[in-house]
Amino acid sequence: MACAVLAEAEAVDRLAELGLSVEMVERAVRRADADASMCTAFDPPIMEGLLRWGRTNRYLREELAQAGWRFDNPRNLPRTIHPTGEFAIVATTGDDLTGLAAEVLPTTKYAKGYATAEAVARNGQLALDFGDFDFDFGASRDFGASRDAGAEIPQTWFMLFYVDDDAFRVEVSLPDRITDGRITSWAERIVLPPFPRDQDNLGAVTPDQADHVDVPVSRR
Repeated sequence: MACAVLAEAEAVDRLAELGLSVEMVERAVRRADADASMCTAFDPPIMEGLLRWGRTNRYLREELAQAGWRFDNPRNLPRTIHPTGEFAIVATTGDDLTGLAAEVLPTTKYAKGYATAEAVARNGQLALDFGDFDFDFGASRDFGASRDAGAEIPQTWFMLFYVDDDAFRVEVSLPDRITDGRITSWAERIVLPPFPRDQDNLGAVTPDQADHVDVPVSRR
């Protein structure tokens, strides 16, 4: 099945159907970039990318929690789950084809582990529409252990982001096949406009303003 690629007005409308907006996504990636930009040569080499990934998920969750979304982390897969429980979103670093409405498909920058592979496999099974057949991934694997008993495993979308010196490129896309940790097929790609990477467009919380933001903190 060919991948559906939505851009411009179609992308905006499709995001709205999922409960997202371009502005919301832009705030999340810019806030994460502001945090990552605080890294220096004294940090471990992987720290900037790791921090950007973690904070992009955190700030996306902060945006969506206000609309009743919840979240969990099965096997460290940071899912943010729609109030209906029908689908979830995971932010992750994409390769240099991310955010380009081209025939060549993007993938994640790094190979993914078991939880991602299982989520993508589930997407593919949902796409095949096997009706009432029960695909049991097994409670012993702890996938979605924090969900209510008997709840369906949600469809999992990925918010791929790619950063270079000029812009942030982002897409919200639905994978349906993964091979050796690499996503090899997408059922749908929602390609956002690039966000220019300049100080005039930050429009989000910066480290200097962080003290004025109330964020609930509790012991894990």
